[in-house]
Amino acid sequence: MARYNTRLITSRRSYSMSEIGSLLHIDRKTCHLWIANKGLKVIEKNVIPLLVMGQALIDFLKKMARKRKVILKNDEFFCMKCQKAVKAKRETEMIIETGKLIGKNNEKQRKKIGICDLCSTPLNRFLSVKQKD
Repeated sequence: MARYNTRLITSRRSYSMSEIGSLLHIDRKTCHLWIANKGLKVIEKNVIPLLVMGQALIDFLKKMARKRKVILKNDEFFCMKCQKAVKAKRETEMIIETGKLIGKNNEKQRKKIGICDLCSTPLNRFLSVKQKD
């Protein structure tokens, strides 16, 4: 799913389906599907044209973005092919240094690499300065 720029939307303005479509570069039918299936709130139902308040659209798009967010555990990677949190195959997980310095203390940047257990795609995960393994 695409990321939508919510800063283009004025919160105190109402938008028709075609205006939302041109603003977010989507088809107006997608907006109708969001109303019917995903819970986008309109000002008044059964009135033509259907209008959506800008703040309701902003809240809806942010809610959809939060649903897509994946929280990873220490031993997990995000596989771009599987589109979910996965573990690496045994014996393929390694920690390497990238040669860059990061943070206030100029600590060495480290990256954990491995191979996806499900689809055999290479996995990468940068470790934070606090994270040791």
